[in-house]
Amino acid sequence: MLVICDRCHHEDEFDPRQFRCKCGGAWEPWEFESYLPNLTDPNVNSVWCYQEIMGLSEVEKPLSLGAGQTPLIGMPWDKDAAEVFFKLEYISPTGSFKDRGTEVEANYLASMGIRDVVEDSSGNAGASLAAYAARTGLHAAIFAPDRASPAKLAQIEVYGADLRRIPGPRAEATRAALAAVEAGAVYASHAYNPAYLLGQKTFAWECWEQLGGHAPDALVISVGQGGLLLGAWLGFKGMLKTGLVKRMPRLFAAQPELLAPIARAFNSGADEIEEIIPVGKSLAEGLAIVKPVRGHRILQALRESGGAGLTVSEAEIRAAYYDLARHGMFAEPSSAAAAAVLPQVRKLVGEKAKIIVALTGSGLKSPIEN
Repeated sequence: MLVICDRCHHEDEFDPRQFRCKCGGAWEPWEFESYLPNLTDPNVNSVWCYQEIMGLSEVEKPLSLGAGQTPLIGMPWDKDAAEVFFKLEYISPTGSFKDRGTEVEANYLASMGIRDVVEDSSGNAGASLAAYAARTGLHAAIFAPDRASPAKLAQIEVYGADLRRIPGPRAEATRAALAAVEAGAVYASHAYNPAYLLGQKTFAWECWEQLGGHAPDALVISVGQGGLLLGAWLGFKGMLKTGLVKRMPRLFAAQPELLAPIARAFNSGADEIEEIIPVGKSLAEGLAIVKPVRGHRILQALRESGGAGLTVSEAEIRAAYYDLARHGMFAEPSSAAAAAVLPQVRKLVGEKAKIIVALTGSGLKSPIEN
């Protein structure tokens, strides 16, 4: 798998044991092929229908759990405004969008002869890797905050992964995982792994297909590490090159006011995201990332697309959580943050704009207690 560093632009064959470039940058998948509809396999109902486009020759016979091909549901949302389209990523094998990337990542790692992997996660990424480790024969050790959602921690354990509960904030789980990597473990990181990012590009291709060969005017995503937003950005950039879309959808990153490093950097005009200290614990626990690994690329994606980094209060997240449920969509609070910024997005893109909101995780994972 040919990769390119997102900072120094060094090109190399990806070695899973070298999870980042020597300069410290993160690897991105080299784009051999842009999305072309005639290269998809209509007989495969998962991300692997795009296997030829992804170009992963190393993976001969993927072991799938059916990630991808999630529903896109349009429904009235605001009075006198165009309907909003919700991409139900929570209808995934482990209940979150992480499966889209992890299914590709785990298959790639297994095909390269890797057997033991580690990951740090607030819950969803860990559960996803645990499931796909079980499917592909990997042994996974997951470092997670001991205060993470009990449902997510239980999910990690039930798949047979080695759950390491780490005291303290989310960043401590990352430090513990990196210490294991320094000791020789292979880092199956949703933040760093280029095969994971490649899998997230399929989100853009699906949206285009489900909208009848059109791109939305705007795409709204709750962002922690930003893998889905970057995957969508890279996916739509490829379609721009082939002429399948005439313009890039405006990308909007939703974050809680209590922890919003992306929105803060975007609004200040910075090119890099500085680590910040959380003001408090948000309902949107899945977004508790103090400094995204690919922060400069997230800012680039937001600015190049004409989007923005937006924040919402805890009250707005709670209200959106229940509003989604009253529309039949049970999404976790981290997902609800994307729905909560819709009034702000409407002001920026217009009442008649075609908007897709990604609902990234199931409400069963971290329900709000009344």
